[in-house]
Amino acid sequence: MFKLMVTVIFACFLIFAGCVTQRNVGPTGSATASAQGFYGLVTVTVTMENGRIVKVEADGPHETPGIGTRALIQISARMVERNTVNVDTLSGSTVTANAVIEAARAAVAQIGN
Repeated sequence: MFKLMVTVIFACFLIFAGCVTQRNVGPTGSATASAQGFYGLVTVTVTMENGRIVKVEADGPHETPGIGTRALIQISARMVERNTVNVDTLSGSTVTANAVIEAARAAVAQIGN
């Protein structure tokens, strides 16, 4: 009887040990950094939760409407979609796109520290 009870308790322990949820993995928080765009500073704020990029906001108030502003929007969206700041630039707005990428990398480095 004693062996049966020990076996049942051990089996329950193994079952419940597999149900433990994983703790936070990776950095969590927000950080802001800037880099030189085509016509001024581009400021990027990156928000991460458990090592995952959940939000990227890029602001370049002096960038060319329709060209540079397109890079601000599309590069930010790609970063969230692909969960990385290492994305391709956009043709026609390379300087602004590179500024977004550079600032996002600096922001992520701040969150990781």
